[in-house]
Amino acid sequence: MTQELRDAVADAISYARQNNVEIDPRLMLAAHNVGALKAAGDINQIMASYHNAISELLITYFEGSTVTAPRNAFKRAIVESLGAAFDLGWVDGGQEMPVDGDALDWFNARIESEFGFIEVLFEQAKQLRKEADFDFLPWVNARADGYSKTALSLYNAARMFASKNQMLTWELGTTEKHCDTCKSLDGKSHRATWYLARNYIPRTPGASMDCGGYNCDCRLKDKKGNEVTI
Repeated sequence: MTQELRDAVADAISYARQNNVEIDPRLMLAAHNVGALKAAGDINQIMASYHNAISELLITYFEGSTVTAPRNAFKRAIVESLGAAFDLGWVDGGQEMPVDGDALDWFNARIESEFGFIEVLFEQAKQLRKEADFDFLPWVNARADGYSKTALSLYNAARMFASKNQMLTWELGTTEKHCDTCKSLDGKSHRATWYLARNYIPRTPGASMDCGGYNCDCRLKDKKGNEVTI
């Protein structure tokens, strides 16, 4: 796709937003995949924006909205925020936009998984909303905290894809207890693609280490000692 066409798609999405026109989440995903969505801000800003969007959408639902509009808006926020995080990691890893190849395939599969998680999330919210005395704000905050961290894991994964031929060394974190997988990897070096193929990505919720990545504090470093994951 030419830059002129990318700009046209970006302008169309901008127009739709300004005029409150509903955009299908998968159309947003297609726009991202051709480089028509522009990442803005650093990873902390992206995470904060995603956290705010999640909170607002879930509160809107609990305050009486039908499920369709906030659920679809949540999926659009997934594409925008996780797409921005992934793109930023790709560029910070030394590659040029747009993302392509195995990295893009991995990203699309992850987004589809996130879409599935959101379907389940709103089913849970639907049941909780039936409870007259349910205090939804703590539940919403916990969901926003958890889901917004996903942006960081997407950023880290993109940086690894961008440096896929680099040799990276696993370093244990500062937690008192480590899972067997992390302990077995400590001090060992493999190419970034090796870690990605096994879903061994430190601090990534749902990773394939025994700890699942949820409480992981490990990191990967390149041959110069620079951290590849945050």
